[in-house]
Amino acid sequence: MKRILRLLVVLSLSLVIFACDKTTTTTTTTTSATTTSTTTVAVDSEPVFSGVQNIQHFQGDAFDPLSGITVSDAEDGDLTDSITVTENTVNVNVLGTYSVTLSVTDSADNTVTATYSVEVVVKVLTNQEKAELDIEAISFANGITMPAFGTHGTYFYWTSGTPTVITNRGFVIKPGPGEEAAVVTLTLRAVNGSYITTRTFDVTVDPNPEVVVTSVRSVEFEGTSTEYVVASQASVNLYFVNNGTVPYIDVQTFITMLDGALDSSIISVTPEGEDGLRVSYEVEYEDFDGSIVTEAYWAYIDFTENTFTVNNFNFFENYIASTSSDYGEGLNYVGADYTDGNEVTIPLGHYNFDLTIYEDGGNTYYLMPVAVADLLFCGGVYYDVYYNGDKLWGIDTFSISSSDEADIALQEQIRTSSYNTKTMATDMKWATYHYLALAFDYFYGLKEDHGVATYYNSLYSYAESMITGTDVNLYRKIFDIAYAMDDLHTSHVFPGYYENVYDIGLSISDLGPRSTTFYNGLWAVQDLLDVKYGSYNDIPEYTLLDNDKIAVIHITGFTIDTPDAFKATLDKLPATVESVVIDLSYNTGGNVGAVLRIFGYMTENPIMYHSQNPADGATVTYYIESDYVAYDYNWYILTSSVTFSAANLMTSIAKEQGIATILGQDSSGGASSIGAIYTPSGSCLLISTNNVLSTRVGNETDGYQYISVENGISVDYFMVNVASDTELINIIHSDLAE
Repeated sequence: MKRILRLLVVLSLSLVIFACDKTTTTTTTTTSATTTSTTTVAVDSEPVFSGVQNIQHFQGDAFDPLSGITVSDAEDGDLTDSITVTENTVNVNVLGTYSVTLSVTDSADNTVTATYSVEVVVKVLTNQEKAELDIEAISFANGITMPAFGTHGTYFYWTSGTPTVITNRGFVIKPGPGEEAAVVTLTLRAVNGSYITTRTFDVTVDPNPEVVVTSVRSVEFEGTSTEYVVASQASVNLYFVNNGTVPYIDVQTFITMLDGALDSSIISVTPEGEDGLRVSYEVEYEDFDGSIVTEAYWAYIDFTENTFTVNNFNFFENYIASTSSDYGEGLNYVGADYTDGNEVTIPLGHYNFDLTIYEDGGNTYYLMPVAVADLLFCGGVYYDVYYNGDKLWGIDTFSISSSDEADIALQEQIRTSSYNTKTMATDMKWATYHYLALAFDYFYGLKEDHGVATYYNSLYSYAESMITGTDVNLYRKIFDIAYAMDDLHTSHVFPGYYENVYDIGLSISDLGPRSTTFYNGLWAVQDLLDVKYGSYNDIPEYTLLDNDKIAVIHITGFTIDTPDAFKATLDKLPATVESVVIDLSYNTGGNVGAVLRIFGYMTENPIMYHSQNPADGATVTYYIESDYVAYDYNWYILTSSVTFSAANLMTSIAKEQGIATILGQDSSGGASSIGAIYTPSGSCLLISTNNVLSTRVGNETDGYQYISVENGISVDYFMVNVASDTELINIIHSDLAE
């Protein structure tokens, strides 16, 4: 019996040792018969949290209450996914201490909770972290905004890959209607403390929408010129698009309206296809050999592509009507060497000018902005159409370039309108900006000399100020643009009609280096003349030197009357005169016809007049004879750094063709004829045109090269003092002795 009991005890102990992992409770019961039995009950363990601890959290950062926390259970394993957040008072935007309570329940319904505190503290970021956060916040989804700095103190410095579309300051200049959208790469240099990084963003700029005619208004046209007699009209229709203020005009109406400045009777305007208009004409003339020649000129206007194509730039010149004054009196053209110009397409759409065809009352009108029509069809004419908001004015360039009181009064009259007190609309400002680029790109003769691909490359820096600033500011920017050309033939005449009539004064600080040098030279010559004559305004008609063997004829400018005055002076000279000096040392130019006519009194040989057109590559040399009788003198021309424009041309022709010996100091240049342009908002500029006066080298066999005289003519004999009679006499003696 004891042995059996002993075995039972051993067995009971074994059951305790080898039972499963569950916690057990053992109960022993003893009966009166001394028999003992044992019962075992299993107990399930509770889940255990790991990673729960009080933490600090940076203000503004996203908060996850379960981050880094896990739960394990002896029976159920990993219960992390079963955690429930029962309390979370954390506000990441407000500094303070908050609590988070978590709970989890296992399969045996054992629920365990855990609580920890969260202290929201100010986040201390590195410079790099600040910069990256600021860069990440940049977005172009709702428009093109290039911020200057970020919320974390990062400074942004932007560079545009195409500043003519998006400037470095973030100002947007949209492509024209019908143009492709522009993709611009913006480069960002971000600086935060010592940390610097670079990013690029590609941004798309969509083109402006096409225009639609929204209103029509009738205005008066008044012709003012006596050189070109153009009839006034009581009513001319102007069209306005997209509820804007920029006037459009029908092409046929514009050409017909200008009869008298243009020979409108020879011009045919014909629709071509669904969206084209052909403007064409022919001129017939007797060639130098007596044969009859017919020249055909045409322009094709594509109203879908917004282009204006000419067979060459002679299109703009051969329909011009005659002036009342004969600027070529006594001159006969006896020959010419031509190189025809090339076909040129002017992409008006690129310059944001949208041409449109308008149907009204069964009639079809082919519309373009008035300012563009004037630029194109009057570009080769000394006559223009000026719009002042109330009416259209016809005005010639002679009146614009004159300082006579009557002409100044006319300039003020055309600018006086009800629009003087209005504020310029944005569409008018944009039209003005783009017009300047168009005019300078295709009708400015020194573009090639200046090495310019497009004037948008310089104008874009003015765009934001012109568009967002006041009207006075816009007019001032046009003034600045004119003198930034640093070209003495390009100048500002007057501001437009959106202000009461006023003028902008010019100071030496407004000028570029070349123009500044010219004026410094001008003042230096004036000082010399003040010493010699008492005042530079009292220069005599002529001076006799060297016992009356040398006559110095002082010509301070060329007008239509100068040749007659020159001859009258020659007729006054005593018979003792052997040498005549034409003093151009204080002559800044004038009428080219007057120069050519004066040569008729200096030589019996044909005069060669050279010019070139850089816009289409045309060149021409005219051989000109004069009806005048030449005087037999030793001819000299006296020049200085003031000798400019027509005076510079006279110097060039005289030197190239051996008509006169050049004395003094190198002339200042000035190769181009002057023309007027009028912006849509009414500012007037005089500019160097595509008629670029030149000299010519080469021969008929090998060909000729035309060289612009823009940079002046070198002298044959240098003078230290161009006002010194002694120095002049000695040089002439030396020259005659050779």
